[in-house]
Order: sequence, then C-alpha cells, then structure tokens
Amino acid sequence: MAIHRGTPVGRVIRATLMPFLFVLSVSASPPAARAETSAPIIPAKLSPGFCGEAATSAVFDALPRSVRRCLLMERGMLANLEGHFSDAELIWQELRVLVPEDGGAALGEIDTAWWRLMLDEGATWNDATILDASREAIGLADARLELDPDDVDALYQKGAALFNLARLNGIRGRYLKAGGDGEDGRRLLERSLELDPGRTDSRYALGLYSYYTDIAPKVVQWMSWLWFVPKGDRDAGLRNLEIVRAGGGLYATGATFILMNVHTYHAPMDLPGALATGRALHALYPENALFHSELVEVLLKMGLYPEAIQSAFALEANQPAEVEARVRPQLARILRAQAVLLSGRTEEAWAILEPMDAQSSALPIWGGAWLYLVRGQVQDARGERSEARQEYERVLRLKGPRFNPRAGMIAEAGLEKPFKAAEYKELPMVGAGP
Repeated sequence: MAIHRGTPVGRVIRATLMPFLFVLSVSASPPAARAETSAPIIPAKLSPGFCGEAATSAVFDALPRSVRRCLLMERGMLANLEGHFSDAELIWQELRVLVPEDGGAALGEIDTAWWRLMLDEGATWNDATILDASREAIGLADARLELDPDDVDALYQKGAALFNLARLNGIRGRYLKAGGDGEDGRRLLERSLELDPGRTDSRYALGLYSYYTDIAPKVVQWMSWLWFVPKGDRDAGLRNLEIVRAGGGLYATGATFILMNVHTYHAPMDLPGALATGRALHALYPENALFHSELVEVLLKMGLYPEAIQSAFALEANQPAEVEARVRPQLARILRAQAVLLSGRTEEAWAILEPMDAQSSALPIWGGAWLYLVRGQVQDARGERSEARQEYERVLRLKGPRFNPRAGMIAEAGLEKPFKAAEYKELPMVGAGP
C-alpha cells in the first residue's frame, strides 16, 4: 500500500490494526482438531461432546461445575456471534458467580466489549470495560501463578488480558504502552502453548498478534527500528489462524472472520473466498450487523451490485437492539448508494445520499468520511469536478477517529484523477510482502 503525502501516520496505523480489535475469548480446553476442508468452517453450535458427555444432561444445575463453566462460555460466545451483546453480558455475570476465582468471566466481558467496538470505534464507553476487566483477569491469574507458575489457564488468561490492553492502547494511539503490554502478553501466551500445544485459544491469540504486529511496521516503514515496536510474523500468524479455523471448535468462527477481513482488504486478496465466508456468516448469524455490513463490502468489491444493493437495503431496514449496531443501517445506505452509482445510476445515488448528515450519530464515528467520499464520486460522475474535489477535501480534513484512512486514500486518488465508474477499483490496504 502506498502512503500518500499528507496522511498522518497515526491514522494509517489505526486503520491497519482495526481488524486487530477482534475478540480474544474466554479459556476452555480445545477440542480435537478436524481435517482441513476447502469450505469455510463456521460452527453454528458446538457438538455436545465439547464440554464433556455430561453436558448432554437436561438439568443445567445438576451438571459438574466445570461443565457448567464450559457451557456458559460457549453460550456467551455464541450470543456475541448472534449480535446479542446484552445477553452475553448477563452470561458473563452468571459465570463470575459460578467461578469467582477464575478470569474467564472478565475475558468474556472484554470479548463482548470488542464486538461492540468493532461496530463503532467511537463507542469509547467500552474502553472502561476492557481496562477494568483486563486488570481483574490479571489479578486473578497472578494469584494462581503464585501457587503454580505453570498453570496453563492462568498463563493464557494473563497473556490474553495484557494483549487486550495492548490492542486498546494501540487503537487509542498509545503505542509505547501497547508495545510493552503486547510483548509481555505474547511471552505468556507462547509459554501456555509450549505447555499445552493443543490450546486453540492461545494459538488464536498468537495468530492475531503475529499477523498484525508484522504488517504495521511494513505499512509505516520508519516504525520498524523503534525498540518498542513488536516484531511479528505474517505467515506464522496466518498459519495459526488457519489451524484454528480448520479445528472447528470454539474459536473457529473468530478465526474465519479475521481471515475474511484479511482476504477482503489485504493483498493478495481472495474476494471469492471472502464472499463465501461472508454469505455463510450472514446465513448463520443474520442479526449480526457487523457480519452483514462486511458482506455488503465484499459484494461491492466483486462488482455484484444488484446483490449488494439488495443486501444493503435489508440492513438499512434493521432496527438493532444494541446501541453500537444502530450505526450500521445508515452506513449500509452509503454502501447502497455506492453500488447504485457503480451500476451507472448517478442521479439515483445522489438522491440516496443528498439528505444524509455526515455529523449524525446514526453513523459510525468515521462514517462521515465515507459519506463525503461517495458524494464526491457522485459529483465526479455528474461532471461537477469542483464540487467533487470539495467533497474529497472534506474527507482529508477530518481529524482523529473521524478520519478514515481507507476513505482518505481513495479521496486522494480522486483529487488526482476524476472518478469513473467503469474504471473504479480499490487497491488493498496492506501489501503482501516487505
């Protein structure tokens, strides 16, 4: 990816690491890995044997505590995938009462907070949940590690909590703190995997960490010499995520979604694979506005404009219960207008966009950047070059979290060369190599 002059480096880093917001979930013993298949593995529900044969009992309260713990973790994670975050939070409360000495409930709360943040990075009220729950998990893990330095669950839970602190500090621009916490977490996660090579949760966390800490310095070359920038491994990260996806267990869906994002936005892109995954995710979790929104993005990139319009319109009609999800229907309106524009119906696209407010809280915090961008493209298609340039310049004048680097790159290209629907093609945000 080329870094355009005038684009603040911090903005680029934040965009590169946005998929790094993804969840690190509560710890559980991993199921046996299954053979790799070519189709996306997206389990709608785990097999009854995942939490032990006793989990087949119809009386939850009669189950052993360890089985109830496992089932609550599964139910909480599935609630997140379904987009039912308030339900998940109730489950984490129940888990904390069941096992107050364990950090699983705290990590579950972090998991849900990240899902909320992925829908709208501007929902900063979730930051406090991540900070408080991370400290809780670290404290509980430390107490266990004093008794047994090789407690695998405690090593994972402390490592995951530190990793979550690193992710939050990273997206909020506190890079020095992010680097220190991240490396401390990495060492603990690697130790947990060394003691138990089959741990899917540790492999998932390390896969995310290795991939995103590799690509960030490659996007911003001057970062690579700074001592606090972690040294990642893109290929190792992808291998770990593929192993987790192929395992079909508790973390397979998370790994699948991350790989879909990589294939959608990072070179070498695999849009057909991303599309197959996006359709499967939306079919299994139709109320998850994030999955739905990402599917529309892939449809747009593949030029499947009638389906993109239909899917975006369906998302617009939704009335999500979760507050963070309520910004996605209006974002879908912008994406629908872009699909209409790329279909050659310029005035129809303008009619969709013209009444929209770029400052509206009904959009993600960076949603105004996309509204300005697509308005600029519409004005170019109308032959109104001066008005188009004004819209592109509005994108580039946005500051802080309201700026969207992907929209900024496209706006800079629009300033240099007028938008033409027949020639429009987005390049990857991140390249494949050094």
